Amino acid sequence: MIAACLHGSPRGSHGFGWAPGEGRSAQSGRALDARRRAETIRVIGVARVVKSNSEMRPPLEGIRVVDVTTARGEFAGRVLADLGADVVKVEPPGGAEARHRGPFIAGREGDPEGSLFWAAVGRGKRSVVANLDEPADAAKVRALVAHADVFLESFEPGRLQDAGLDPAALCRDFPTLIYASITPFGQDGPFEQAPASDLTLEASSSLLGLQGPGDRPPVPIGYPQASSHAGVQAAADVCCALFERLRSGRGQHLDVSTQAAMLWTTLNATGFALYANEDPPGTGAARTAPRPEILPGVQMPMRLACADGHTVMILPVPGIGERTLDVVLRQAEAAGLLSPGLSGRDWSHYIGDYVGGRIDAATLQGGFDAAEAFIGRCTKRELQALAVAERVMLAPIFDLSELAEDPQLAARTYWTDVEGRRHCGPFARPAVTPLRITPPAPALGADQARLDAPSWIARRATATDSRGESADGIFAGLKVADFSWAATGPLMAKALADHGATVVRVESTSKIDSARSSPPYKDGERHIERAFMFTDYNTSKLGLSLDLSTAEGASAARRLIDWADVYIESFTPGTIDRFGLDWESVSRDRTDLVMVSTSMRGQTGPERRYAGFGSQGAALTGFEFITGWPDLPPSQIYGAYTDFIATRYGLATLASALYWREETGQGQRIDLAQSEAALHFLEPLILDHAVNGRVAGRDGAGSHHACPNGVFRCRGQERYVAISVETAEQWAALREQAPLDRFDADSLRGLAGRRRERVAIETVLSTWCEEQDAFDLAERLRRSGVPAYVVMRPLDLLDDPQLLDRGFFTTVDHAEMGPVLQDGLVTRYSRTPARLRSAAPTLGQHTEYVLRALLGYGEEEITNLALAGALS
Repeated sequence: MIAACLHGSPRGSHGFGWAPGEGRSAQSGRALDARRRAETIRVIGVARVVKSNSEMRPPLEGIRVVDVTTARGEFAGRVLADLGADVVKVEPPGGAEARHRGPFIAGREGDPEGSLFWAAVGRGKRSVVANLDEPADAAKVRALVAHADVFLESFEPGRLQDAGLDPAALCRDFPTLIYASITPFGQDGPFEQAPASDLTLEASSSLLGLQGPGDRPPVPIGYPQASSHAGVQAAADVCCALFERLRSGRGQHLDVSTQAAMLWTTLNATGFALYANEDPPGTGAARTAPRPEILPGVQMPMRLACADGHTVMILPVPGIGERTLDVVLRQAEAAGLLSPGLSGRDWSHYIGDYVGGRIDAATLQGGFDAAEAFIGRCTKRELQALAVAERVMLAPIFDLSELAEDPQLAARTYWTDVEGRRHCGPFARPAVTPLRITPPAPALGADQARLDAPSWIARRATATDSRGESADGIFAGLKVADFSWAATGPLMAKALADHGATVVRVESTSKIDSARSSPPYKDGERHIERAFMFTDYNTSKLGLSLDLSTAEGASAARRLIDWADVYIESFTPGTIDRFGLDWESVSRDRTDLVMVSTSMRGQTGPERRYAGFGSQGAALTGFEFITGWPDLPPSQIYGAYTDFIATRYGLATLASALYWREETGQGQRIDLAQSEAALHFLEPLILDHAVNGRVAGRDGAGSHHACPNGVFRCRGQERYVAISVETAEQWAALREQAPLDRFDADSLRGLAGRRRERVAIETVLSTWCEEQDAFDLAERLRRSGVPAYVVMRPLDLLDDPQLLDRGFFTTVDHAEMGPVLQDGLVTRYSRTPARLRSAAPTLGQHTEYVLRALLGYGEEEITNLALAGALS
């Protein structure tokens, strides 16, 4: 039954190869598919001429986008522009909200042309000016939309109805239009009209409450993140919907919830609530208690001082984490920092040795202390060199000035010069359809002719030669070989699977995915089939067990890749070469294969073999340096944070590559460097350093575009509320609720005036909030028009009215655990919704089915694989 629900209808001539069980060889099937694609190429949208495979151009070239988003949706248009789309930004008189957000070029504060936030999110767009409240201007925008493929907006639901630009009107009048709405909580539900900010949305997801030292309020990530996540998610969804339109000839409405997007950044936190009925250890009501010891009786260092700052050392991971301690202590021994009792030991199995009683607490603590002493003598660059050379889990916490001199980024020529400013480079590197080097953000109204003379735009072609509806999902018929592990790769493959692709997840008992070995576990029972992270990140997939270290296992893997349309892997760069599964080998006879290689630092450069998780990525890319309090060391960002940024950029890149492949029959390899993608979420701060020489530091909950903007203690045990004020109207509403009468100066209506009085204002709010119930206060403030939300705990999310109304948490039937709840979907597609089609597979659950039905193995071949130890 699981297999049946995953396959969908056979595609046949629809461009993805053959349906399972048709009995054709891989090579003959591929050749026929390529011929069919060449014969049936056509475009829904502007006409495109398919040229030779040697021509390199962005995948969305020719796609037209009308962007009317506020600041919370700007990232969507920026991503689509980088992918080659022609993005027309419709701005109100006086300029888009993004133009009024800091940081600014020094001396140009408040100047719409001086915003470095706009310089980042406006790149690659065209600017026209229109007042959507004026019927004549709204009519012009509708005329512009008549020639567009995509419409982006981020207003409150219903706000565009009077202008005739609401989803019901535009999707009715322009059936091929992809309409994306980016809102705080989605298009419906009890909070659909609730005011929100990046801070309150981080609070609503529970991420905020998982961070910061216990003796102070929880602390957000040091630069606003929620809108960035929602915008890139929307861009990825648009790319998926454009792909689907090539089949059906129809558009649809995409409803993106920022709250849900942020919830997906919390790694395993919701699992503690769903699987163990508790909050993560050391959080929630217990956040002031001593952090629970990972190994009883010893204090394990995680964030340590080094000679010129701080570094992250990930030790409690079996295998690579254990080897990290061994490598560091060998270095310490060479430096004379180990006592005789600690010298000459093998520390590479210290977890098992400690649990098994082969090493006592005093000895292990001595090893940890010696590692800390050694790291204290080293500089960040020395530690990074050690991490790269030894492939261990060390990560210096770099600031933005150090990133500017990063040797890996330099070797990959990452930084892009735009009018003399150092901007972020490509968020991914597709080999055939490279991202566009977008021009600088436009001046206000620079492209007004686009609006005032719409005949200047060639009319979009109407849909013809439709290949039918996508009832089984956007990617029904697509075949995916998923060799990735942990988070980024599996989540990209999960997105394809939830949208109907047949995804085969390859694993081995010889190297268990770390997601299977990480808590929480269902009912507290530690077992690889009861780990929340793996089940959450791998829904809708089939499970195949293969040991690639055997020749037979590698051969079967190659056969799986030959079967697949998409090949995703996250091995350390160079590893797959040993198995004969590198790009040069697998693509030799496959011009249509799309391969995604995701790693921390990319496939080239001196640090390409650096191994790490998103927690290290947050250190290397500056996120941790700016998170926390100015008088304290950097605060840990919960979980593998940069994984979730890279996932969204990776999905946008992959879906656009599939769009290109569907039109041209041409595949390619995508190099997704997690750290390079993540830097885009800090680009305004990177520009601030490049232009003004300012190095962003830690400022608690301080914000460039909101004040007050803080986390305040309320009545009850470790209960907090996040309050944020961005506009004069919100400030007036807050003054009606809180005892802020003395702050009545007209200058405080503006952000700059309030920022000058920030300490005094937030001191009053702190005193006032202490006597309030957090939930009642947040509700009262939202009703009055002030962005506010309780700093949610994972357990709170299970009763969150908005998540419940949208049915976010979804039940699936797992082979080992039975019915379990999993995190649900960020975006609702109006015509072709994704769904969790099945629970994640147990290890090798579908091995026989995959070998027989999908890959055509016979009984004797399967027996030989088993005898060779390949199926383990």
